[in-house]
Amino acid sequence: MTWFLKKKERKYLIISAAVFFAVWAICYFGLGSLFTGSLKADSMEDLYKGESFFSLFFNNLLHCVVCAFGCGILSLPMLMFDAGSIGVIGAAFKLFGGSFSQYILLLLPHCIFEIPALLISCACGLKLFSLLRKYISGQKDNMKQEIIKILKSLIIVGVLVLIAAVIEAFVTPKIAAHFGG
Repeated sequence: MTWFLKKKERKYLIISAAVFFAVWAICYFGLGSLFTGSLKADSMEDLYKGESFFSLFFNNLLHCVVCAFGCGILSLPMLMFDAGSIGVIGAAFKLFGGSFSQYILLLLPHCIFEIPALLISCACGLKLFSLLRKYISGQKDNMKQEIIKILKSLIIVGVLVLIAAVIEAFVTPKIAAHFGG
C-alpha cells in the first residue's frame, strides 16, 4: 500500500513534492501578488469563507483523482494549480495584513493531511505514466500488480482527504474567525 515510500519508487513522491513546494514558493513569495486581484476578496475575512464538508471533500477528492489518473499529463499541472492556489491565497493574506504565522495556522491543521494526499496522488499519476511507457515498449511484467499497488494507495489518499475536509470544514473556520475578530 505504501509503494511510494520504497527506495526504488520514492522518486515519484520526491518529484511531486519538489514541484509542489517550488510552485507554492514562487506564488507565495513572488508572483502571487500579481494574481491576488483575481480573488473575490475585499478583506482578510473574505479570504476564508468556510465551505461545507461535502464540498471540500469532493473537490479535494476530485483533484486527487485527476492527479492519480492523469498519467503525469494532468498530474503535474493539477498539482501545480493546487500549490499555486495555496501560494496566491497566502500572498493575498499578506496583502491584507495577515502574518505568515497566521497563514500557517490556517493551513497547517488540514494541510498536514491534504498536501500528502495530493503528493501521493501525483506520485500515482507519475508511476502510471512510467507503467504506460513500459507497456508501450513491450515490458508487461508485473503490470497488474503495480496497478493494484497504486489503487490500494488511493485508499490512503481517500482517508487523508476525508480527515482534511473534516478539519477544514469544522476547525479552520474557528481559527479564521479568531483572526477576523
